[in-house]
Amino acid sequence: MRRLIVLALFFAAARAPAIAGAAPAAPTPAAAATEAARQAAMEGYLYFYPLVTMDLTRRQSVHPSRGGQGAPANTFLHGRTLPEPGAATPWANPDMLRSTAWLDLTGGPVVLSTPDTQGRLYTLTLLDMWTDAFAVIGKRGTGTAKSNTAIVPPGWTGTLPSGMARIDAPTAHVWAKSLIQADGPADDAAVHALQDGFVLTPLAQWNLPAQARRLRSDPSLDLKTPVREQVESMPTDVFFAYAAELLRKNPPHPTDQPVLAQLRRVGLIPGRPFDFDKLDHPAKQGMRRGLRAARERMAAAAGRTVRDVNGWQRETASIGVYGNAYLRRALAAQAQPGSGLPEDLAVLLLAADSEGMPLDGAHGYALRFESGQLPPAGALWSLAAYDGNGMPAAPPLERRALGSRDPLRYNADGSLDVRMSHAAPPPEEQSNWLPLPPSGPASVLLRVYQPGPALLDGLWAPPAALRDAPREETPEGGEKTEP
Repeated sequence: MRRLIVLALFFAAARAPAIAGAAPAAPTPAAAATEAARQAAMEGYLYFYPLVTMDLTRRQSVHPSRGGQGAPANTFLHGRTLPEPGAATPWANPDMLRSTAWLDLTGGPVVLSTPDTQGRLYTLTLLDMWTDAFAVIGKRGTGTAKSNTAIVPPGWTGTLPSGMARIDAPTAHVWAKSLIQADGPADDAAVHALQDGFVLTPLAQWNLPAQARRLRSDPSLDLKTPVREQVESMPTDVFFAYAAELLRKNPPHPTDQPVLAQLRRVGLIPGRPFDFDKLDHPAKQGMRRGLRAARERMAAAAGRTVRDVNGWQRETASIGVYGNAYLRRALAAQAQPGSGLPEDLAVLLLAADSEGMPLDGAHGYALRFESGQLPPAGALWSLAAYDGNGMPAAPPLERRALGSRDPLRYNADGSLDVRMSHAAPPPEEQSNWLPLPPSGPASVLLRVYQPGPALLDGLWAPPAALRDAPREETPEGGEKTEP
């Protein structure tokens, strides 16, 4: 009987709103059209944001006026020096030299030739125009022997030379990004020679003498304004017209059907140009609202997937391959277009000490990696310090980073103590010293190359940084450590 009473009360409560008040009025056709267009534009902006970002990045990179900051299509641009304090980009990598190239497959396959690095670590990631990493060449997967691989555009049905490997690209333009291990100035000549061994050759020119490249200027392109600023200032009509044009050249992924179905409601159909001016007023109004809503979603969601453990921050959402996580993909393109796979490189940021206080170069810190708890790296790991702007620290010694390549001094039980400070410790303790920037905000990046499952699965985290106890002067003018 009690059960029947509870059920009766439940159903009565469920029916109460309908009995107590009139049903909400159905939206007018104009309001419904506005809302449908708003929803389509909001999802469409997140969907297209990486594609538009990549195309502007590509166009800027291959423009003839870029000089040493760019290179023609199918040509590698090599970074030749490791970062120096005061003359580097933010968060510069102290372990690897970078190379980058934009492949143009509109005329057919392009052959990627790689040298024999004789075991030296390198990773060459190929990204499609949607920012997905669709292939990786390098030590982890394909090895370090000399190779020739044809990167083939969608729909190509020709024949490759006998024995040549093949990788099918999802789009006709591809971004190649390479990292190759560099061990300081003494290693420059060797690593430069290896970099020069990475060559791109159109298949039509394979085994033929090198031909002069025809460079095309793009007078309509804004080369001064950063790509992100250009994308995020585009009016609604300009953004979606540009996106529709790119969609004609870059096939959507097979699983994109749901968002493409939404976009059809506003006349944006794959393979066709999009004319915003032909929409009626409710649709135009809805699309403008949707674009604003998408930008607000990105701003609200930025950084929400970062996990903090022991003062170390790590991105927990997908990187490199995103599936239908369009918001996540857009945020990754906004922060750093062209991210590689975490299986090749995992990065953790130390921003706070064990008490939750921000790192500061005015203090010293200790990190203790217990025995068996060193970074799980299949290749190598390193720690590098940066100032409040992400610029490399200017250490008193010539040391860009500290890590597994260095002659570290381990304790008898196998543990490792790392000292982090601006002031140099005694000479006998400098083997395990990571110099911090001078007084002011500081941070440390831990890079783990070919991380093991424990790190990838979130089961391993670095130890907390213990800040040195404050020191006070003794009556005699000396110093003592507070208890």
